[in-house]
Amino acid sequence: MVTTERASILGADGKWVPIAGNLVLPWNAYIPITLTAKQLAFLLLNCLDAFFGGAAGGAKSFALLAAALQYIHVPGYSAIIFRKTFSDLSLSGALIDVAHQWLDSTDARWNETTKTWSFPSGATLSFGYLDGPRDKFRYQSAAFQFIGFDELTQLREADFTYMFSRCRKKVGSDIPLRVRSASNPGGFGHDWVKQRYITEGMASGRPYIRSTLKDNPHLDEESYMLSLSELD
Repeated sequence: MVTTERASILGADGKWVPIAGNLVLPWNAYIPITLTAKQLAFLLLNCLDAFFGGAAGGAKSFALLAAALQYIHVPGYSAIIFRKTFSDLSLSGALIDVAHQWLDSTDARWNETTKTWSFPSGATLSFGYLDGPRDKFRYQSAAFQFIGFDELTQLREADFTYMFSRCRKKVGSDIPLRVRSASNPGGFGHDWVKQRYITEGMASGRPYIRSTLKDNPHLDEESYMLSLSELD
């Protein structure tokens, strides 16, 4: 289901711009969630590069997984989501765990060796890592129409930008090429991510959607705020 709340993105002048008009949201039964307004805005974007960032608990990772699955019913579609390590991806509540919650009861099939979901359409959703400086070269012969990065501020800028060379499609394909990222503030990559998506942002064609704790109606805000209060 899709929420009827107003969705918006941060404009080049720093003001929030409502998303309106006759926009079509690609959707399928592999995405079993009701979208928040911010998630909807993220999935409606038709640009190459976009970022969903801000407060922890804003359901950014769910939006990233949903975006990766939007075209999974299209034959030949290939998507991948990266984090710094496979351990990060495999934690309880992290994206591999969430993907199993969403897909185990469907006709999609999981390959533990390759960390890839395969779908009846022939489409795939894979999970990868970019820990060491040479890890990106594992993907130098690959082609993806969707490349996602969870917790982008934990990654090196050179590894991130290299993966744009893997974002490609065949002539005649109607599938849009998309690079989508999500992250909390902090991490050693905080400065370059802020420069790319907030300082330059929409002026460079890179929308930034700001996440807040209040964006996630499924989270116990009061108890989570108490936990976060232990941080500096």
